[in-house]
Amino acid sequence: MSSAKKAPSLRRHVVAISLSAGALLLLLSGALILFVSWSFMKSAYEGFLDRNTSDLVEEYAECGGDLAKMRSVFVEDIEEHGADRIFLLLTDPDGREALSACSDKAILRTMLSRARRDLPAYRISKESDQPHRRRIVLRVKTTVLPDGFKLSVGHNVTNDEQYLLFLAITLGVAVLLSLLLGGWAADWLARRFVRSLQNVSDAANRIKAGEWSTRVAPSHESRELVLLEDAFNTMCDQTEKTLTELRTLTDDIAHDLRTPLTRLRTAAEFAAMGGELKRPLPEMLFEQSSDMLELINTMLEISQTGCRLDHSPREDIDLCAFLRETVELYATVLDDQRLALNLDVPKDAVMFSGHRGRLQRLLGNLLDNAIKFTPAGGVITLSLVQTGSAVVLRVSDTGCGIAPEEIPHVFRRFWRSDSSRSLPGNGLGLALAKAIVTSYAGTISCKSTPGRGSTFTVTIPVA
Repeated sequence: MSSAKKAPSLRRHVVAISLSAGALLLLLSGALILFVSWSFMKSAYEGFLDRNTSDLVEEYAECGGDLAKMRSVFVEDIEEHGADRIFLLLTDPDGREALSACSDKAILRTMLSRARRDLPAYRISKESDQPHRRRIVLRVKTTVLPDGFKLSVGHNVTNDEQYLLFLAITLGVAVLLSLLLGGWAADWLARRFVRSLQNVSDAANRIKAGEWSTRVAPSHESRELVLLEDAFNTMCDQTEKTLTELRTLTDDIAHDLRTPLTRLRTAAEFAAMGGELKRPLPEMLFEQSSDMLELINTMLEISQTGCRLDHSPREDIDLCAFLRETVELYATVLDDQRLALNLDVPKDAVMFSGHRGRLQRLLGNLLDNAIKFTPAGGVITLSLVQTGSAVVLRVSDTGCGIAPEEIPHVFRRFWRSDSSRSLPGNGLGLALAKAIVTSYAGTISCKSTPGRGSTFTVTIPVA
């Protein structure tokens, strides 16, 4: 079983993380709301009990402990706050009821019991003895008076606690509904997100099966996914282009190596049969193997140059002096071919940081190409111009020129026009020139008019 089948799906991870984060956030929010509400209510009823108890203690002191007067105070307090909201009890030092103002007998009995236990504050939750009430919840504060009597003041907090219970239930239902809706939304978003990734995965599997033209259709789900799809399609384009070029290159190499090998084999078979060759077999073997070795070395140089595998240090080169030296090297060849070469370079030095050997191969291939296709009496022009942060090198000739439909192919490996197939060469010179220019982040182009000549322009940034 593959690791992909063992691993949990991304959709499950997204939903789980979304639900976990949502549940934690909702629970924290609900707990905070409950805590704030409870703190506010507690502060409110504690403040009410403190104020009411303080007022009654002052009244008791003014009455001098007279129970008859305190009875009227209790009645006034009950009338002011409501018999169902305030519950009052005064007990003697022995814990017996001295005075009370309580509308519920069950609550009164509980307050008497708690007063004997010297509890300063407590909560009472009792079934009411009144038919219209089921349960009453009280918060009670007990204060010991100077003469040993105890004053218990109870405050009805039934509505407050019911509100808190209602709030807790509402928050719980809200959390549950939010989790359900959040889970559905997270699953929906995860399916949309995973669908786009699945499209990429399916496309990759089809490409792996050999369908190199497969691409991912744009989903427009999100900017990140669109960037992923564009990057994937671009990678597929480059891969298909590289494979096509590799297939073409392999075919071309096989074709160019098969010709000399076939000649050698034919000559060897003829010699083995006792035939007499026009040229000695060792001479033919040396010539054909040299051609094949040159072909292979040029291909290696193109590959290494295109991949920038040459890590040799650069040197500062005066391109003007470099071009003059190159022209001197070609003087004999130009004379033999009865060609004229015009050199147009600046008077001042044009410095460039590069590799001398690589530049020699570049200029040599361009000049060899111009000499090959320029008839006797023709003119070759070599010019150099520095424009801002780049140098521009042009090699022009007055040769046969190149047809417009053939210009896009001139820098392809092993490509040769119909008019040049009878001439020596393997179609790698301009391909090597382009690889060298590309290694310097430059460009090379060709303009040509059939019957009037061609111009190759090289533009290289000054390092």
